[in-house]
Amino acid sequence: MKVLGYNGGLDGYPSSFDTGHDAAATLVVDGKVVAACEEERFSRLKHDARFPRNAIEFVMREGGVKSLDELDLITFYFSYPLMFHPGKYTSVAKHTRLLEKPAIWLPNTAMKLFNKIAGYDNNRSHRAFERAMGVSVPKEKFKAVPHHLCHVASTFYDSPFERALCVTLDAEGESVSGMMAVANGTDIKVLRQTYAPNSLGYLYSFVSLFLGFDKHDEYKVMGLAPYGNPAPYRDYFKSIVQLHDDGGFTVDPGLITMLMARDAMIGRDSQSMYPPSMTKALGPARKKDEPCTQKHMDIAASLQECLEETVLHLMRHLQRETGEKNLCMAGGVALNCTMNGKIARSGLFDSIWIHPAAHDSGTSMGAALYGYHNLLRQPRNVAVKHGVYLGPAHPRTEVEKALVEFDAKIKHTKPSDLYDTVAAALEKGKVVGWYQGRMEWGPRALGNRSILADARRDDMKDVVNHAVKLREGFRPFAPACLAEDVNEWFDMKGLKDSPYMLFVIPVQPDKRDKIPAVTHVDGSARVQTVTAEQNPKFHKLLQAFKKRTGVPVFMNTSFNVKGEPIVNTPQDAVRCFLNTQIDMLVLDDVIIEKRPEVADALAKERARDKVKTGRVVNGEVSL
Repeated sequence: MKVLGYNGGLDGYPSSFDTGHDAAATLVVDGKVVAACEEERFSRLKHDARFPRNAIEFVMREGGVKSLDELDLITFYFSYPLMFHPGKYTSVAKHTRLLEKPAIWLPNTAMKLFNKIAGYDNNRSHRAFERAMGVSVPKEKFKAVPHHLCHVASTFYDSPFERALCVTLDAEGESVSGMMAVANGTDIKVLRQTYAPNSLGYLYSFVSLFLGFDKHDEYKVMGLAPYGNPAPYRDYFKSIVQLHDDGGFTVDPGLITMLMARDAMIGRDSQSMYPPSMTKALGPARKKDEPCTQKHMDIAASLQECLEETVLHLMRHLQRETGEKNLCMAGGVALNCTMNGKIARSGLFDSIWIHPAAHDSGTSMGAALYGYHNLLRQPRNVAVKHGVYLGPAHPRTEVEKALVEFDAKIKHTKPSDLYDTVAAALEKGKVVGWYQGRMEWGPRALGNRSILADARRDDMKDVVNHAVKLREGFRPFAPACLAEDVNEWFDMKGLKDSPYMLFVIPVQPDKRDKIPAVTHVDGSARVQTVTAEQNPKFHKLLQAFKKRTGVPVFMNTSFNVKGEPIVNTPQDAVRCFLNTQIDMLVLDDVIIEKRPEVADALAKERARDKVKTGRVVNGEVSL
C-alpha cells in the first residue's frame, strides 16, 4: 500500500499568516518511509509554506509511483473545522482577567462562524490539492488528519518503541498547542490537549521577537541563553506561566492574545506595540540593529529556564499518571535541544525519542504514517527503521555537469584515499564542504550535506560563523563524534545515543579544552553520534580524523549560509562553496578547490566587510 502525506499549501486567509510553514511531503510504501523532503530544498526559499509540489513529485519519483492513481491514500496535516475550537476560550477562562475575556471569546466565536459560512472545511483542502496538482482525486482517497495527531504519529511510528508516552508542543496547530497521548502498537489514546493562547511555543516565539530576532529564530535565543543569568527576570516569567497541581500550566492568555492580535494587524516583523506589562518588566524591545547586551542574554536565560521547568513539571505528572517509561516528542518546541537534554537527564524515562523533523515538516510523515496504520488499518513492524537520509541523491552525471559549469572557477582531483586526504585537510585547519548520497530529512545536517571543521581549534568558531556561514558569532556549533567513543568525550546520562543532534549534554570536564570550537560557554554541546550502520562514509571520515589527531570529534554544521536552505543539488553546493571561504568541497569522491585568483578575490572581499567576531565580550555582542 502507498500513502502520500504532505503539509503546507494552506488555502485561503490562513496562508497569509504564519499558520503554515516548512511545507514537505512523505511517501510510505508498505509501512516503510521511502522518501521525505522539505519544499524549501527545491524552491530555495527558507521555511517555504507554499504547496509542496516539488517535494511531492520527488517522493513519488523516488518511490517509483508514476501517477497519483497508484496511491491508496493522500493525507493532509490540517483540519479546517478544528480551527477556533471553543477550548481556546473555555480552557483559559478562569485564568483570564475580566476585561480580557471578550478579547478572547468574541474573535474566536466570530471566526468560527465565518469559517463555517465561508466553507473552510476539509473539502477545501481536497480541492486545493487537485488544483495544485492538476488532477482529479476521489474524495475517499483524500483525508485530513489533525495537526497534533500528525506530530504524535510522526514521532511514535518512527520510534523504536512498541508503546510510549507521546508529548507534542508547538505554537498552534488548528487550535491546539499541545497533545499528550499514550501510543501502543497502532493505537493512539489522547489523554489531554492544551489550546492556544495557552502556548509555550507562542511564548518562546514572542519573546524571541522581543529580543530582536526574526520569526523561526527561536534556536538563536536558545543559543544565547547560556550567556545569561536567569535570576533578574525569573519572577516575571513565573508570573506569566502558572503551574497547576495536575501537571498542567497556563501561559498568561491576555498577554498572548494581545500579541497574537498585534501580529494579525501589523505583522510579526514589527518591533512595536508590546503590552505595557511586558515592557515594564523587561524594558523596551531590542531593535534588530541594536547591540545584544547582557540584559538581553538574561532575558533569554530566564525564558529558557521557564520553558524547561514548565515542561519538566508536565512530564513528571504524565509519567506518574501513565507509568510509561518511554517518551516520544515532536512539535516545534521539541527542537529545543537544551530542554531535551534536561528531560533525558531527569531520570523520568528509560528512553526518549524525538522525531528528527519535529517541526511542521514532520507532520507530512506523521500524516502518511497515520494514514497507513490508522486509516488503512495496516499493522506496524517496530523493527522497520525509516532513517533520516530520505531526501534526494543526485547521479554522477549531475556532479560532472557541475564540474563543467564552474570549470573556470574551480579545480578538482580524485584522490586515491579520500578519507585520509580530507582528514588531513581538517587537521590543517581547512573548512570542508561534505556532500554525499541522499540528503538529510529535517533541519539538521547529519553528514551528507555538512560543513566540517576541526573542533580542537578555538578560532574555528569565528572562522565558520563569519567567513563561511555568515551568521552571528555567539551561535554554537555541534560536534559529530564516533558512537563508540562518545561516552569518553560526553556525559550521556539518560541517553543511549544522539544520532539526530537533538540533545544538549555536558562535555566531559577533562575534554572541554580539547574541543573548544563545539563546547558551549556552559560546558555543554549538542552532540551527534555517528555509527557505521547509520552513515558509513561519515563514520570512515571520523575514523580517519581520529587516526591522525587522536580526537574522534569534529565540528559539523549544515551546508548553507544564513537565510538559505541546506544545499540540494551539486550546483547548489558549488555555488555556496564559491561564495564563502569554505576551503575544500567534496562531491562524492571528487575534491574541489577554488582557483587561486577566485580564492584571493573572495578573501579581499571578506576583508573589506570588516565583520566583527560577534562573540560575547564584556556582556555585549554586536549583531
